[in-house]
Amino acid sequence: MAGIVRHASEVYTLTLFKEFNKEFMKGISATSTLIGEHDTTTVYRVTSFMGDRSNEVIFDSSMKLITCDCLKFERFGMLCCHSLRILLINSVQRISDAYIKNRWTKIAKSKVWDKFGKVSLAEKVGRNIPWRHEITRKFYNLMLTAEENEDAIKIIEESHKRDSLAINALNSTKNVDVLTDASSSTKILDPTRSKIKGRGKRAKGHFETSKKKKAGTSNSIQSKEFGTKTPKQHLF
Repeated sequence: MAGIVRHASEVYTLTLFKEFNKEFMKGISATSTLIGEHDTTTVYRVTSFMGDRSNEVIFDSSMKLITCDCLKFERFGMLCCHSLRILLINSVQRISDAYIKNRWTKIAKSKVWDKFGKVSLAEKVGRNIPWRHEITRKFYNLMLTAEENEDAIKIIEESHKRDSLAINALNSTKNVDVLTDASSSTKILDPTRSKIKGRGKRAKGHFETSKKKKAGTSNSIQSKEFGTKTPKQHLF
C-alpha cells in the first residue's frame, strides 16, 4: 500500500477514504507529462486512461502544495485523481494539512461521540450509532495495518474468535438472568368470574317461545266460536 493511501486511511472517515481510494486508482491508470518547471514549481499535463480528457496540475515540491484546473478540491474538499497522480510520481507519502478538511476526518466524528459519552447509560439507548461508526473505523484501520503481515492477521482472527465466544456467553447469561427474574416476580392469577343475573334459570329457545305464542292464539280463537259461551240475553 502506498504511503499516501495509508495516511488517508488513518485520517479520513471510512466513507471518504473509499472515495479517496477510487481517485487514487484513477490516478495510477493516468499518464503525466512535464510541460514546465521553475525553481521548485513544476507543471504537468495529466491525461486520463481513455485519453479523452487532460488537466493541468501545478506542484510546489518545497511546500508540498498542488493545484489542478479541474477544481475538484475547491468544490468538494478532496484531492482529484490528477493531483494524486503527481503526488505519487513525486514520492509524497503524506497528505498536506492544507488538503485535509476537518469535516471529513475521524477527529470530527470522535467529537460527536464525546458528547454522547457525557450522558448516562439509559440516555444512550437507541443512540449508539456514533459508537458503531467509531469502532468500525478502528477495526478497519487495524485490518489495513495487519493485511501485509501473516502473523498480525492470525492475531486478529484468533482475537475475533475469542471475543465472539466471550460476548455470546455474556449475552446468554444475561438472558437467563432476565428470564429467571421475570418468572420469580410474576404471579399468574386465574381470571375473575363475572355473575350474570338470572344465571340459574335456563333461557328458553326460539322454538319454545314461538310454540307458546301459537298456543295462546288458538285458545283465544276457540272462545269466540258460536255456542262456546252463554250469551247474556236470550235470543228467542
